[in-house]
Amino acid sequence: MASKLQGTIDFLKEFGLFDVILPFLLIFAITYAILSKSELLGKKKDNLNSVVALVFALLVISTNKIVAAITTAIPNVLLLVVVACLLHMALILTG
Repeated sequence: MASKLQGTIDFLKEFGLFDVILPFLLIFAITYAILSKSELLGKKKDNLNSVVALVFALLVISTNKIVAAITTAIPNVLLLVVVACLLHMALILTG
């Protein structure tokens, strides 16, 4: 018998959370951060940065191959980040 949490995760999977919403938010956040930090479109242009990031994220999500690459790469990248953090903590504690 599946638990209620498993049912919720299955519902979110069917809803498209992992295939559409999370990759969209990831691309939007990274694009917005790059545009804001680099001031590529000008200083204090937060509205323009958000619109460009929104359009870019929507274009990326509309391409199935990119979304598939993102969803297969993210677990590996997160594993590397966790290992790097653990190694960094070990170096701090021993040093």
